[in-house]
Amino acid sequence: MYRRAMIARFRSASVLATLPASAGAGLQSALDPHSPVASEITAITWLLFGGATAIFVLVMALTAYSMSAPERAGRVLGHRRAIIIGGLAFPVALLSALLIHTLKVAGDIAAPPEPPALRVEVVGEQFWWRVNYLTDAGYVDVATANEIHLPAGRPVEFRLRTVDVIHSFWMPNLAGKIDMIPGHVTTLSIRPDRPGVWRGQCAEYCGAQHANMAFLVVVETPEDFDAWLAAQRLPARPPAAYLERLR
Repeated sequence: MYRRAMIARFRSASVLATLPASAGAGLQSALDPHSPVASEITAITWLLFGGATAIFVLVMALTAYSMSAPERAGRVLGHRRAIIIGGLAFPVALLSALLIHTLKVAGDIAAPPEPPALRVEVVGEQFWWRVNYLTDAGYVDVATANEIHLPAGRPVEFRLRTVDVIHSFWMPNLAGKIDMIPGHVTTLSIRPDRPGVWRGQCAEYCGAQHANMAFLVVVETPEDFDAWLAAQRLPARPPAAYLERLR
């Protein structure tokens, strides 16, 4: 098992080596979304950042005001109405609005608007990823390791499970992280919007080699993906050195 994981990791590294130097800028970044799901998550992130910044600036301004004119600030900010509005009504209204908005976005993410064109089963194992491309009947069509190929513009459903400990499946550029709990199967639906190569990672500590439990997501044009999938179905070719010995 360890040997298979190392071979798959070497193959992933070889894919990275073929990328241009500029490709690494957004290789693993939740702030560089390339799917509708990731865009929704990024929008919430910027909303929270913006709101936190505005509140911080307001608090600093009130602090400066109270230090520059302590007597006047005491009368204004210490008034009962100011305490009720600023200390109770404002936080309740703001946090309630954020909660409602976040729940609405989460509901949209959890309920994909269209049926999947491709189903992929990802199995977390210490310390590598088994990737099974499923047929319509749910059988394994093609299997790979530590590298996921997807078609751009097509909806994809992931079926996520683990065979040992808790793992967390995370593709920052394409979706949020999903925990993989022993004995349970979780689903994740995405639609990559353009071809590219991105990096994924196990986001839950799962043992000594957790840091090496990474994978690549290769998004291709639908035509290139179909050609890749057809090539994976072909019988494995013997190594060149083996064929040379037979001559």
